Amino acid sequence: MNLQKIFAHKKSSIETQIQIALPLLNMAFGSASPDSGVDPRPPALNLTSWDDMCTEGGITFIIFLTILALYMIKRRCLAKEWDRTVTSPFYSKSEEQDQSRFFPRVIEKIEDIFILPLVPRDLDSFVMWIFFWFFITTIPMAINRYYKKSWENDVFALQGPLNLISHLFGCGMLNTTSIPYTEVLEENPPPLFSLPPKSAKYERIDWFLFFHLSIGLLWLCAAFLQIYKHKVGGWSFEREEHWKTHRWFGKVSLLIAILHTLMMTYITLENPVNQDFMITVGYLGMVIQSVILLQRGFKFASLTARSTGDEKKRFKKLHEMSMFQLYVKTIRGSGTIRISAWLLRLVGQFLSPDTRDIIDRSCCQTYAEHIGDASACWKPVFLNHFTMNFINDWLELLYIHMKIHDVDGKAVEATVRREKQKIWLKFFVRVIGIIPTFPLIIFDDSIRQWSLNFPQPFQFIIGNLATIFTYVMILLLFYIDLVFDTFPKFEASIQGFLQPDDEPVAVKED
Repeated sequence: MNLQKIFAHKKSSIETQIQIALPLLNMAFGSASPDSGVDPRPPALNLTSWDDMCTEGGITFIIFLTILALYMIKRRCLAKEWDRTVTSPFYSKSEEQDQSRFFPRVIEKIEDIFILPLVPRDLDSFVMWIFFWFFITTIPMAINRYYKKSWENDVFALQGPLNLISHLFGCGMLNTTSIPYTEVLEENPPPLFSLPPKSAKYERIDWFLFFHLSIGLLWLCAAFLQIYKHKVGGWSFEREEHWKTHRWFGKVSLLIAILHTLMMTYITLENPVNQDFMITVGYLGMVIQSVILLQRGFKFASLTARSTGDEKKRFKKLHEMSMFQLYVKTIRGSGTIRISAWLLRLVGQFLSPDTRDIIDRSCCQTYAEHIGDASACWKPVFLNHFTMNFINDWLELLYIHMKIHDVDGKAVEATVRREKQKIWLKFFVRVIGIIPTFPLIIFDDSIRQWSLNFPQPFQFIIGNLATIFTYVMILLLFYIDLVFDTFPKFEASIQGFLQPDDEPVAVKED
């Protein structure tokens, strides 16, 4: 009997060692697959392991944090003066009253660290950098389709420079292929009016991604030119000739924006990679946001043309702000969503495969049952969208801080400050919402298991807490602009909670 126990123990020990060794061998030689019974996902990297940090390329995460910290320190040291007029939008007449309120002090600290040191000098250079980064993060997808004959979301533009630095130190590199969407496609994309049937899955995905990417890149370039050349001298040094060309190209940009919005709507309703229903609701929210901003931007352009004096300046500023927000939010598929996905992917390298599946959509979709399928990946896709919205808010705040010192009169300055308040209101609503939602998503499986101890309907409610909270957050992320526009009293009530009752005024330091 003792011999049987010893033999069983030895057998168990050997099986355990094999279980540990096989994934490493399979990953090294590329033979692992979901059908092999072995987890094909790479194990978590260990921050204290030299092999993981150097050989496996984990040092690229440290390189990224170091470069980011050095850049922030440099920008902060270069800042010559800190003016309280460009910090919190919630300063009141009573400085003591402000210091006693929690939210204004939090906003001031956030802006001192993450906003003020990075405020660009002018709109031209700011838009140029946005266009450059969004373009180079998008174009690898087209290059993969042309050379590899397949659709892959590639993070080469973001991960590549870090990999190069790691290689110079004699260390390894992280993979730059993020999400494969199709298998190898033998033919060129189908013509515009020849949509493949649903039975030809990958050819149909090919059609949607090709035209979505093409129109998206066209809008990325057209909107950039319209903003970059908006000042007199952009199109012509003759004032009348400049504004005439600006209005003409604005109409061309409007047509491209409408095509881009229609394609966004079509691909959302088609749902070629089988996104979860709640994610589809979020994508429809993006479309609604785009329509609202498009309508608002051209409405203010029309009001600018018909107004005079201070009203003309105010409507012109509202037009500029609306068009910048439209640009940033309608090209997030090119830029911010890819950047936030890459950041989550980088962090996910140090988490267990199961936890990585929850925050890293590339891991979830790459190792799905069907290549690129996102039906079981609503958690990482939602977190990707959530972080994407933070990056959008950050870009908008940089723009607002840049414009708040424009000498356009008090009415225009008040308009800019109100827009800034609105951005911070949305930011705080999202933060308050994510505090309970994030742990619910992380521990969703455990909560579902625990809910089985309760009778119905409590079992259903407790077991779906993560789903319920995520639906609410989706509405907050993508429909809050619609809510604020439709119910201004709701926005005012939140604003009253965050700011003092006094009218916000600038308070300068002595």
